[in-house]
Amino acid sequence: MRLGSIRLKSLNCLSLLVLSQVFWALPLASQVPTRPLGAPAGAIISPKTSGTGKESSYLEWAPKLNAAFRDFRRGRRTAPSKVFADFLRTEKKNPIPRKFLSEILISQGKLEEARSVLGSTLRAKRADEIEPVPLTDWHILAPFKYEGKKSFDAELKPEKEGFNTAAKYTGDGRVCRWKMAKGPRVDFRTVLEIEGAGIGYGHCQFLSRKAGWVRFGIGSGDGIKLWLNNELIHSNFTRRDIGEDQDEVYAWVKRGRNTLRIKENSTGDEFRFYIQIYDELDLPSSKFLDRALAGYKELDRARFEDALKSFMEAEAERPGVPEVAVGIAEAMLRQDNLVAARGWVNRALLERANSVRGLMVYGETMLRLRQPLKAFDAFRAAYRASEYSDEKVFQLWVDSAARSRWSLQNGLALLDKARGLRKAKRKTEAAAALAQASSLLERTFVGLADLSVYHREGGDRKQAVSYGTQALAKLSPQQIALNCSAEWLLNLVKDLRQTRPQDQAARERILMLVQQVDPTRSDLIRELLAVKPAAGKSAISKKIEALLKKRPESALYKEYTSRLYSAGDYERCAEICKEGLAAGIVSRTLRLRQANALMKVKRYEEAEGLFKGLLEEKDYVKRANEGLQKLARLIKPES
Repeated sequence: MRLGSIRLKSLNCLSLLVLSQVFWALPLASQVPTRPLGAPAGAIISPKTSGTGKESSYLEWAPKLNAAFRDFRRGRRTAPSKVFADFLRTEKKNPIPRKFLSEILISQGKLEEARSVLGSTLRAKRADEIEPVPLTDWHILAPFKYEGKKSFDAELKPEKEGFNTAAKYTGDGRVCRWKMAKGPRVDFRTVLEIEGAGIGYGHCQFLSRKAGWVRFGIGSGDGIKLWLNNELIHSNFTRRDIGEDQDEVYAWVKRGRNTLRIKENSTGDEFRFYIQIYDELDLPSSKFLDRALAGYKELDRARFEDALKSFMEAEAERPGVPEVAVGIAEAMLRQDNLVAARGWVNRALLERANSVRGLMVYGETMLRLRQPLKAFDAFRAAYRASEYSDEKVFQLWVDSAARSRWSLQNGLALLDKARGLRKAKRKTEAAAALAQASSLLERTFVGLADLSVYHREGGDRKQAVSYGTQALAKLSPQQIALNCSAEWLLNLVKDLRQTRPQDQAARERILMLVQQVDPTRSDLIRELLAVKPAAGKSAISKKIEALLKKRPESALYKEYTSRLYSAGDYERCAEICKEGLAAGIVSRTLRLRQANALMKVKRYEEAEGLFKGLLEEKDYVKRANEGLQKLARLIKPES
């Protein structure tokens, strides 16, 4: 009896198994009322760069890397450098941060650090040697009504629903259905026989043999969005003709099937897109850095012929890097080829005017070409570029001045010595150097002007005004127009407004001089330097904002945003700071002011991001930490 029941149970299980197999063998159409997902399997890729951590962390890193990559392409350096460095600490062998972080360091002249980032295990492979994988099997859907950026940003019905080949939508004057199209170049107009402006969608899938990093090369006629596995990874609202790899996007793909969806807008011209995948990332080469650093080693060993050979090989590998040009110039200088040395160092200083080594080579070359005044100016610039800390450069400068017996130049050297001592907080020695410098500088316009700048840098605006007005009294208006910068005069007017607010006439006289120096700025400067309004919305000036859009200048953005902040219009202050930074102005002051303004209007998350970004700026760490502490106190009661 017991054995029979066991056999019966086994038979029942076997019957269920057979029934289930029969059920799954039935056509899918008999199981569900609508047509199933009909996308073909698509391309097959095999990412060469995988990771050692959790997939969730890479999905979080991808948007940060792409934002940093966009900033890098725009010429920004500080924020991308932080992102790439942070990711490199997570993934030490990943070529994405190593490539771009090394490029940033090379652009900053930090060749040894760049070589350290690249390490010793990377093999060189250029982007043009890597074959992309085309995405050939697409479903496309169009046209939907195009109403500019509004419709590009709007979440239309195809974005809200899962992909289904049976779905149909009410489009712009017609019913839209998914239709198959062959890629990687897909033209909505040809496949769907449509004309005019519109919004279109594309859907495809591809298989990945393993999880890893890839790069999408995207081209489009006008704006395009890209979703990978239902996550938005790219958005670019633009107007353009299609080209190969106009946008490059790094992404983490999962093992197995991945889905890709695009949204494209057309203003009436081209209505097509082109997407391909690079499953192998181009790796940076260390060849250039090895040659350049070898050249500097040979210079230190006084093997100038070998140094010149290494530098020339580096120049051939990657033309135009200032540090290489400086190395070539120094090698030629040591071989007494002075004219060639001058040419190479001039080329370097055109690209990196604050190169301490480049300025020293230039100064020494000028001394040997018997042009002591140019040598003096070069050594002075080198000392300033070293942030008043390089004693060797300072001694060269002082020696060149003493050799020429110029009291003005000796005074300027002593004044910069006072700057260095003040920076090192050696106040007594700084005061002694300043007293010596003042006795030599107070007799000339240049000396008085530099004393004015020195005191302004130290926060003594009253003394800065005194020396500045004395300097102007030594020149005629015509001489001022030739010898003064609008920036220096503008700062003098600011100091006057702070120390002598009642002396409107003095400010007006200097503004007239500004008009002579730079007529195009006088209208805006006059508006900016009006008496500051009382707190309130009266700080807003439409005229200033219109002029700023035509001439985005750092000093003027700073002045206007300061005016808005002082008047308590924090919302507008944050907006104008953001506009200035977006216009390409590189200003830590604007970033700090924007963060403080955002904190005032309780946009704490945005303010926190800006404060954290400023922690990487050496001179702003204290202020950034103070801002973060204030934020913590403000957020705590609310939480």
